[in-house]
Amino acid sequence: MINKFKSFLKTNYTYILCLAIPIIIMACYFAYRNMFPFGKGSILTVDLGQQYVDFFAYYRRTILSGNYQTILYSFSNGYGGEMLGIWAYYLLSPFNLIILMFPAKLINAAILLITIIKYGMSGLSFSIFLKHKKIRHPLLIIAMSVAYSLNGWIIANQLNLMWLDAMILLPLIAMGIDYIISKNQMKIFIISFAALLIINYYMAYMVGIFTIIYFLAELIINFKTVKKCWVPLIKMIVSLVTSILISSFIFIPNLLELNSGKGSYTIQKIHWHFEYNPFYMISKLFNGSFNFNQMPSGYPNIFIGAIATIGFILFFCNQHIALKRRISYAVITIILILSMCFEPLDLLWHAMQFPIWYPYRFSFIFCFWMIYLSSIALNTYSNRINIKAVTILALILIAGFIYIAANNKTFNFMSMEKYFISLTFATIAFLVIILSNKKSKAYWISLVVIVICDAGLNVFNSLNSISYVSNNDYVQYTSMLKENVRGIANPKYGFYRIGKDFYRSRDDSIQANYDGGSIFSSTLQKSTPTFNGNIGSAYTTGSIDYSNGTLVSDSMLNFAYFIKNNSNSNDYPMIQKSSPRYDLKHYELINDSEFPIYHSSFTLPSLYTTSGNVFSNINSMDPIDYQNKMVKQITTQNNNVFTPFNNYQVISKNANNVNSITQQVFKKRNLLKNSTIHIKYNGNHNQIFYMVIPSSLNQKNCSIIVNGQDINLPDNFESTFVVSLPNMSKNNITIQLKTNTIYTNEFNIYNLNLTKYLNSTKQIRKQDNKISFKNNSIHAIVSSHNNDQLATSIPYSKGWSLKIDGHNYPIKLINKEFIGTDNLPKGKHKVVLSYYPVGLNLGILITLVTTALIILISLFKRRIK
Repeated sequence: MINKFKSFLKTNYTYILCLAIPIIIMACYFAYRNMFPFGKGSILTVDLGQQYVDFFAYYRRTILSGNYQTILYSFSNGYGGEMLGIWAYYLLSPFNLIILMFPAKLINAAILLITIIKYGMSGLSFSIFLKHKKIRHPLLIIAMSVAYSLNGWIIANQLNLMWLDAMILLPLIAMGIDYIISKNQMKIFIISFAALLIINYYMAYMVGIFTIIYFLAELIINFKTVKKCWVPLIKMIVSLVTSILISSFIFIPNLLELNSGKGSYTIQKIHWHFEYNPFYMISKLFNGSFNFNQMPSGYPNIFIGAIATIGFILFFCNQHIALKRRISYAVITIILILSMCFEPLDLLWHAMQFPIWYPYRFSFIFCFWMIYLSSIALNTYSNRINIKAVTILALILIAGFIYIAANNKTFNFMSMEKYFISLTFATIAFLVIILSNKKSKAYWISLVVIVICDAGLNVFNSLNSISYVSNNDYVQYTSMLKENVRGIANPKYGFYRIGKDFYRSRDDSIQANYDGGSIFSSTLQKSTPTFNGNIGSAYTTGSIDYSNGTLVSDSMLNFAYFIKNNSNSNDYPMIQKSSPRYDLKHYELINDSEFPIYHSSFTLPSLYTTSGNVFSNINSMDPIDYQNKMVKQITTQNNNVFTPFNNYQVISKNANNVNSITQQVFKKRNLLKNSTIHIKYNGNHNQIFYMVIPSSLNQKNCSIIVNGQDINLPDNFESTFVVSLPNMSKNNITIQLKTNTIYTNEFNIYNLNLTKYLNSTKQIRKQDNKISFKNNSIHAIVSSHNNDQLATSIPYSKGWSLKIDGHNYPIKLINKEFIGTDNLPKGKHKVVLSYYPVGLNLGILITLVTTALIILISLFKRRIK
């Protein structure tokens, strides 16, 4: 047994080291940063902490609980949404199965383990690719595999855990292309590319573009006549189509759903220009060329280390490599470089949409390409490099360092320390490669040592500029949230939503498994943030947050419970506060603690009939006016429940004086002094006030304080915002200018007549429609008086179908967001709303048929042999 183990190690030590070295380096770094389980920190940062960890918690809960219907749809997804897109984009990596082995409170340890393993697997897959490419020296394979597994892209994007599988599969996909061209074998390509399509179709799209470019280049290099290209070309097309067909079960329903989500944000107008000076890209080849500012907008992350960079340059100077290959690969290199700075090509790689954060997401392909060419170059030298190549290499390196030194202030991630570290590694690498005897083992060992030190130091220099959250803080917050939700999120009490005036992430409802009104997801359909903006709640193109509603929107959207934060901010450091809800005093307080829970007794049913006109179009830029019109839609009354409140006084300090706050331009008189605007008003306990804040008054332009308490607004919000105001006898709103000029736009104050609202919706709220939710279907018994309309607070997705008394009914949209229908005959009716993703059955059928055909063809070929 021991001998077999020794034999295995001897035979496979190259692969083992390519797997182990990145794992060891990253484990050492994570331990150095005290990340759990090495300490009290965690690997959670930015989107990994604000989004993905919640999806992983949902993934674990769904699989282990057996509640599989939530794979398709969940009311924890915003106001309710399809979930197959979230699975396809975030959760289908086979490495995620590791999460199932850990208890919920140790999920951060599971995520860290997955991250480390993906680093190692990237090195392993690249070593397999280099072995296939006949790179003869094992130590060169180890050096280049470590450079690949720790390149600048994966270091910068390790938090985007769902993208890292593309790093692992890319070398295997490239190897699959080689097999198609050289051996007419399609198996490796089909398996690896289909796997990437299933795991993350977004990354597969980018790799697919490179696949076409690489394949065409290899055709040109390997075949002298067009006639000989037909067989591999047909096999390549068949392989691509087969990969897509195998992944159809996940690919087709998501493709159909994308049209209402991210697909609807496609850029229509292209600017034919460079996004920045292309020479700035050189700075990203320097050690530690990354910081937090590079996440939202920056240059492509292409660090590969000094050895690989020098080898990449030498590839084009190496006369041992055929000129035809060098020219073909130079064309690919130019295409990739232009793609990372020329807007039309950049958009093409990103499916015609500018990335929100994490720019140049395909730069891992360029890292792969540079390191691959470097491996070829260093592999072909058997003796010292000729003087011409040395001269060209030296001039390029010197020019690069001079250019970066001259423009050092342009790069906020660069420091003199990082500059001299890079200069040191480049000098040592240059001397070792140029002067060493290529047949000496010491030469190859030197390459490995330099790469490990260079890549390892880059890990420290790059990731030390990023902050991470405490594991204890994360566990404490999630435990608190689940504990508070547990007593009120009970399906047996019917359907209702839960709101709160605080959050850790917009995905709290996904994390804690309750029906809410918030989500942060790249698969969010466009209509939802549009509606959220219409009613005055925070939103971006990828997220919504219902925390600052009104009593009217609470009622119409089924928010029956609201959790308020009265805790000491030091007790829960991860809590982010929303704007305060002063109007909650009109609800019943059912749990008075540091997180008091309020219950509303006047929410509308989630499904009801009305003789109003719920399908009338609402055109309003004012969210309070929009809510007024929503009430008119469902009732027969034409009176506003919100009315403008103008009984206030405006006092300006160091700004122009006005009588009204609406549609005003305030300018500082003395630019060197602070400028404030005070809005004073009197109230009483019968009044319910709301303030409408336009996006021009975001936190970058001003701060807003009400009765001494900050109004917590998002840094940026894309629509007009509604917040609750106090109704004390004397109240003061203070706007502190942070810029020299602000425009108040639709800024206004409104008063809600709650009695009028309750009276106008009384008949709707009295309806006993016997509503039940089960397995992504909603059943109800409703009564219609005379051709009534059916209204719901269920967001529409393409998979919804409606049956009334066993007959299919057309679904009509209410406010371009919610499900409804009209012309219900008089009497009682059985209503069934069912959800099933469009295209899922077709996709499953195509996958099964394709897989069966592949198996039958393989068995047939074996029998012939």
